Amino acid sequence: MQSQSRPKRPIGVIVIAVIAAAGGVLSLFGAASVFSGNATGPTWLAIVVTIFGILGLALGVGFYSGAGWARMAGIAIYLVSILLGILEIVYGGTVGGVGGVIRIVAGIVIPLYLTRGGPKKFFRKEPVSTSS
Repeated sequence: MQSQSRPKRPIGVIVIAVIAAAGGVLSLFGAASVFSGNATGPTWLAIVVTIFGILGLALGVGFYSGAGWARMAGIAIYLVSILLGILEIVYGGTVGGVGGVIRIVAGIVIPLYLTRGGPKKFFRKEPVSTSS
């Protein structure tokens, strides 16, 4: 007899959900500090960081819930964020420099993780066959 069950949420998915949401919040705070004049950096970069902050919050929710769109969107957004990280290091001042390094590391590690078997199965919600 075989039963069908959904794959269990991998611990790594929980970790990247938290990282994405926290990165989104930190991006919004960083951009807000530029808009308020408490930090230096170009306004255009703060606008882009704001957009990525909102995307990070959405990805955090999508990763945690296992939404099918979140895996591919996460891969694409984090790969593009490598360029944003470089721009933050070059133009973003002290806050941007630290954020840029973190963004580049996340832009490499998270897409690599999302291409592994466990996360792929979780986001596809493929039934797992088990024998009893």
